[in-house]
Amino acid sequence: MVEHIKKTAGAHVVRKVKEKDKVSSRNEAKSLVSIMTAEEIEKKFIPELQLVSAGLFSILKTLSVKEFQPDREMCFLLSKEVDRVETFLDDYGATNNRRFFFFRELVASIRWIDVAIFQAVHILARFDNYSLALNSTERKQFISELRGALNFYISGLTQLAMALQDEARNLELVPGEAPYEGKIGFGLEKKMLPADLGQEAIRNEQEVIIEILKKFLEVAEDFSLYVNTIRALADISEESLENFRSAFNRIQSLYDSYLKNTRAENELPDLKKIRGHVSVPLHLLEIGRALMHFYERHSDRIRSDAFSVKIAHLVDKTQIRDNVKDFVLKQALVFVEIGKRVSGQIFRSIGSDPDEYILETRGLVIPAYRVEDFHIRPIMPLTQIAGKYGTDSYLFFNRSKYNLKSPIELAIAIPDIRETLAEENAALMLRGPRKAVVEMANFLSEKCGAYEKTITRELLETQSARLDRSGRKV
Repeated sequence: MVEHIKKTAGAHVVRKVKEKDKVSSRNEAKSLVSIMTAEEIEKKFIPELQLVSAGLFSILKTLSVKEFQPDREMCFLLSKEVDRVETFLDDYGATNNRRFFFFRELVASIRWIDVAIFQAVHILARFDNYSLALNSTERKQFISELRGALNFYISGLTQLAMALQDEARNLELVPGEAPYEGKIGFGLEKKMLPADLGQEAIRNEQEVIIEILKKFLEVAEDFSLYVNTIRALADISEESLENFRSAFNRIQSLYDSYLKNTRAENELPDLKKIRGHVSVPLHLLEIGRALMHFYERHSDRIRSDAFSVKIAHLVDKTQIRDNVKDFVLKQALVFVEIGKRVSGQIFRSIGSDPDEYILETRGLVIPAYRVEDFHIRPIMPLTQIAGKYGTDSYLFFNRSKYNLKSPIELAIAIPDIRETLAEENAALMLRGPRKAVVEMANFLSEKCGAYEKTITRELLETQSARLDRSGRKV
């Protein structure tokens, strides 16, 4: 008994010592960060901020020059200087400080408008080098719209730059007087490893062409559905544009890894057009993503604090939103749709039927009163139709995706659809090669009275969705 008491008492003492050590460690950790005094802010922090931001103000000074047009080098250097200042401010907690918060928000806003300018300037600089299936009228129309958008972005950047310089004076910083004059001395192109993770070995060039075109057509179909079903502002987000931007970027990387400067590219001139019709939407989506980031994070679209309202007055958020919808997405879709047509020409050139590869998505409704016609025996031949084509076909229902080449997956889908038919009409979607979709839609019409339904955002998001609001596959 005495021993037990001693052990218990000893353990209690050890526990107390450990707890004391933990408290001591926490106090030591806390002491590593302290709050600046007013004197430290004036005599140390502001002078350091002055030094760190000197390069940024030197570049922004150039924007005051009448009719100045930024080049890619300047945009690239501006992004570096913005990153330097933003990192410095974040390291010292400016995001939580009333005095420096607006200055930091202006710097962050400049970052995203600068991205939009860089991508627009990049398209202009490279446009004549892209092999594109556009006539002269279409080229002039696009360039005209792009220049109009670029002028809007430059105007926004100029307004933000002026506001940043005014705010710098309020903080007793002295914006640099010397404008940016030279070009940076290092390359802009970033080299990447081949994007071949998850890619199966491909035996010959024709297989390479077909696989890359199939990937392009899949993304193109998703993007076409996304843009054509936009009905409200909530349907457009930074996340959705980033997902499509990333998808087009992967296709461009695959093309550059396996087709660029190859014998196949020389023998099939239309292949270069595919790269052009991937690259332009990619850069347009870069613009859209940057603008939507600004719209969502730095305007008063979500936040209603005084600082966000100030920024919203500098760059009109309504024009930002309209530019994304009416220029970025509209023009990206034009290039994608033309790219789909060019894909058809390439398939014909290699002796393949385009309708066996070019994808189509069709909405169908099965009437509830035909529930007894929709069961395994009469519907299972769908797998035979799908099996005739090299590209897979899918049935989408109730946020589930079923490969129609698989009898097992179709057997799983049928009872789910019948369960809905017991109470109401069942809406679903078919996606696959154009030939296959036409044949399967006719088959379902004959067997169970299925009729076509226009694909809407509601259909995508509820009954038959594999695309959520952001555009991501779920």
